[in-house]
Amino acid sequence: RHGRKGATGLRLKACASGFKRGGLLHSFSRFFALFADSSQNGIPFSTEMKHTLISWETEADRRTEIEMRSRHFHAEMKRGMMREIGFWDYTCPGNGSLERYTHDDWEILLDDMAEGGFNSFALCVKWLTTGYRSRLPWLDQDENCTAIASDNALIHQALQGARRRGMKTWLLVVCTQFEASAFDLQPCTHGWGPEDKTIAYYNLDCPGLGERIEGLFQEVTELFGSESDGLIVEMEFCDKDAPYRVPIYNEWAKQNGRPDYAAIKNITLEPRSYPFSDWRDFTTSRRIEMLRRIEKVVRQTGFQGRIATLAELMTDPMVVMGNHNLAMLKEALPHIALVTYDSRYDRRVQRLATMDFCIHSPREAGFEVCYLTRGVMTFDAVPWLEPTDLPTQWRMEIEDAIAHRPDTLWFMGSDTRIDSPVCSPLNLPKWGFNDGRTARLHLMRMVREAGLT
Repeated sequence: RHGRKGATGLRLKACASGFKRGGLLHSFSRFFALFADSSQNGIPFSTEMKHTLISWETEADRRTEIEMRSRHFHAEMKRGMMREIGFWDYTCPGNGSLERYTHDDWEILLDDMAEGGFNSFALCVKWLTTGYRSRLPWLDQDENCTAIASDNALIHQALQGARRRGMKTWLLVVCTQFEASAFDLQPCTHGWGPEDKTIAYYNLDCPGLGERIEGLFQEVTELFGSESDGLIVEMEFCDKDAPYRVPIYNEWAKQNGRPDYAAIKNITLEPRSYPFSDWRDFTTSRRIEMLRRIEKVVRQTGFQGRIATLAELMTDPMVVMGNHNLAMLKEALPHIALVTYDSRYDRRVQRLATMDFCIHSPREAGFEVCYLTRGVMTFDAVPWLEPTDLPTQWRMEIEDAIAHRPDTLWFMGSDTRIDSPVCSPLNLPKWGFNDGRTARLHLMRMVREAGLT
């Protein structure tokens, strides 16, 4: 058990007769107690957690048992180190994971999550592409996406099914990147995306963008807000420079005692310096203004759930940098949670520094910290390192979660169905697995064996 030793540290003491309550040892003992309790009460336990190894007299009995066990695990988690743990995934074309999911696929995924003790599900319905049926004429609508073809019935099934199994549900909306041919707002820059799509990136001062963002969030919360406990606002790559931002920046700089645009553009090349602090504070202020507009809109639709936003992070050898002034954001929006992640999604790159940036610094600033890391995902963004595999990454992620304790832990990607840069079944064997579900069950087993569920 953990016990105080003076006022300076912690000691870990194990009794010869067995584990006592406290810390990681208690987490492991709770896991084995749950295992024993399940076995004694006739609930078969499979280390592969496969449906075919568990039998009930009726389908209704099976679902009742799964939901009972899920509630039991979630009650236990409240005494543990994290409030929520689960998957973060996408119905959007080009992601490769859930975009072709059927009714039965959703039921299997949600049952797997419940059996594995996951109590949170973040679902993205608007990414670079759109993964729901929309009435907005400037959103792409790919009929091959099953969520769209079902007129959103599959999304309702997923959100309602997750809640029925005791999970918290979150909606994720990316509001600064769009499929270019449908969105047709100018000016923009073109950036990374699925091979068959042209993705347009917009900064927050692009004329006309703010009104479309408001319309997007109004529609999403009207459609799905009553089935969601939280809303995640992602504004990736919204901070880029553009000529029409110069007078907006200069006015902000004048009001806040900062150098003008010409001064901050005159950058001295010095590897030890970070020359973007003034611009980062300006773009943080623009994000704050947009978040206020979004919150006003979604509250008017009746949505009363929690709101979170993403703080993006980039790493390179000997470099870790974030794009938010956290103190400014916290002062302006003290109730908003922060989702953090390392955009390399490789725990071998600046491992300790990213934990500081992703968990410790946001917590010290007062944020509820939701940490996003690699799940069943084949995205590779570290060409200078030797190839790795998913179990190696997951082991490090679990170790980091235990050591640094985010409030919420989400694993990006729960399956691989369509070849894509993010979740590809063609690339999955290189990461150690032949199919997405086998990988998913392996990850959940590792999480459980570590005592996190």
